[in-house]
Amino acid sequence: MYGAIVAKAIIVLVVFPVVVHAIFTAVTMVLGFMLPSLLALADSWSEALDKGLGGATFLVAVAASFNVCRRLWPTPLTK
Repeated sequence: MYGAIVAKAIIVLVVFPVVVHAIFTAVTMVLGFMLPSLLALADSWSEALDKGLGGATFLVAVAASFNVCRRLWPTPLTK
């Protein structure tokens, strides 16, 4: 009974934010190498493109973390 509640609390409070941060950091590091060449092509749109890519990266990280945590979520056994 309490094991499932503890598992859910750990998933929500620990796993979800850690996975979001890890995915966001990894994608941002990869984009960090490619972004200067993309922004040079964008000229006047460079600041908006930078913010938009940051927001999109965060949303992708949240969605991916949600899918990972959904797989980890304990389900009651069915008979």
